[in-house]
Amino acid sequence: MPRTSRKRSETGFYHVILRGNGKQNLFETDKDRAAFMEAARSSFSRDSVTLIAWCLMDNHVHLIIDDPLDRISTAIQRVTSTYAMYFNHTFGHSGHVFEGRYGSVPIIDDEQLLAAVKYVHNNPLKGMGITPDRYPWCSYSEYASGVSRFADIDTLLELLGGTQAFVMFSINDNVTGYRPAFKKYADEDERATLAQQVFESFGCTATGVKELPKKTRNQVLKALCECGLTVKHVQRLTGIGEWTIRNAAGRVKKR
Repeated sequence: MPRTSRKRSETGFYHVILRGNGKQNLFETDKDRAAFMEAARSSFSRDSVTLIAWCLMDNHVHLIIDDPLDRISTAIQRVTSTYAMYFNHTFGHSGHVFEGRYGSVPIIDDEQLLAAVKYVHNNPLKGMGITPDRYPWCSYSEYASGVSRFADIDTLLELLGGTQAFVMFSINDNVTGYRPAFKKYADEDERATLAQQVFESFGCTATGVKELPKKTRNQVLKALCECGLTVKHVQRLTGIGEWTIRNAAGRVKKR
């Protein structure tokens, strides 16, 4: 089956994720992490791609990039090839280092860009319980200090109003939630926030959904499913039957 073409970003901004092949670790030491970041710096420079934010976890990488010339595929391939050569040479490994196809989410506006950057910086908190200000392998410290190492921090700092505004933005729980489209379902700790945002946008509560006019009710159910909640979770939240939710979300099983 042929692959579907990637969605192109009208703004030039993308959220990219790279995963280790078979969920293997990409990094064993800080030397490995530094090698990856140097590969990214060199490769992005050659393809006129700007790194906006980044975070290196053990077996995956998050990157926010600005790609005005639509060179994302070439740039990412160059990064992964360069690092794979280093990895295989260093560890005597053979075969693929990265999962077959990288994930990318087009970013449509400034609000989504800010939310995506916050999501990327919060990965160590979600994955390891380490706050971004204490995690050295993400771009949070670059923004908080105003001193760039790998990321172009000027765009976001200008958008927010400086380093102090960035710090306040990062700790503000009222910032719009974000779930990248390459995740089919939201994490358990994200569901309550995402659901509450849907309810607030429709001016209702979880238990009040069933009292809404049918058209509005179905819009709420569809929005809940599209933001990353499972049908079962929506059912528990609203008390509405599974078939009704599936029908509203366009997930009715074909016979």
